[in-house]
Amino acid sequence: MAEDIQRITGTSAKIAARLCNFTTGQADLLPAHIDFLDKEVAAVIRGMQGPWVDLFGYASRVGDAAFNMALSERRINAVKQRISRYASQVNFQIQKGLGETESGPNERDNSGYWRAVDVYVYAHKPPPPKPVPPVVTAATEFEIRVVGGGSASIIAQADNYFFQIVDLVRRKTAFFLYTGGGIGVSIPKIPGPGSVTKAGPPSKFRTTRPAELYMFNSTASLFQDPGATFGPYSVGGALRLSIKEIYDSSSFIFTKPDIIPIEGGPGIQMPGLGSVSEGVLALVSDVFPFTGY
Repeated sequence: MAEDIQRITGTSAKIAARLCNFTTGQADLLPAHIDFLDKEVAAVIRGMQGPWVDLFGYASRVGDAAFNMALSERRINAVKQRISRYASQVNFQIQKGLGETESGPNERDNSGYWRAVDVYVYAHKPPPPKPVPPVVTAATEFEIRVVGGGSASIIAQADNYFFQIVDLVRRKTAFFLYTGGGIGVSIPKIPGPGSVTKAGPPSKFRTTRPAELYMFNSTASLFQDPGATFGPYSVGGALRLSIKEIYDSSSFIFTKPDIIPIEGGPGIQMPGLGSVSEGVLALVSDVFPFTGY
């Protein structure tokens, strides 16, 4: 059986309790209720300027729902009348009869816990509930595009390309510069091996675990497929980027696909058999909101 007075903790109220075991179908205060209100609640209210009191009434599920709703309101009034004696100005701000709406699923449950009134006494208006921080969904979906850059090669290969990576979940983006060196293979007797490209379309990729944009600041490898580009016309020649050292406090994170294909934009690529370079993908901008390309 519920105790007549059950303390309520974990609130900002100066004193709070649930007055239980009202007689079934009645709203008269029990002696224990009167004793608690006259001694403890009265002492708190008389020691404050402008006390603020919230009352919530309940009834068990036994009986008619409409009757129980009215009964819970009568129980509130009984508590309110008693508290009103303690000071000339008591602010009864919330007086809400809940009837049997929160009294469990059992229609035969006549527990004294449900035959009750909750009393909360504040020194002033209770503070508004703290806003719940928005839930930030873990980001594993990204896309990348080449913004511009080029490479030059006779035998040794030098690559310098700007990339933009977009966090598709958080709608954030940042720019990165890939700088690397390696080997390029050109078709003999065609001068000027190398390539220059403008911005191309984005390519989607994902990570095996949640990642932040700054984590893509990493060593990397850049491959270029065999092909040729003249202005807007291109045959092959796609870039492929492998980002090698993405990690968090747990372990390494990998991209899927492991080597991300990235189409170039309009530009020039002298006919060649491809290239590969090793270098660094360096973050060269702040992370900022993504509003489109």
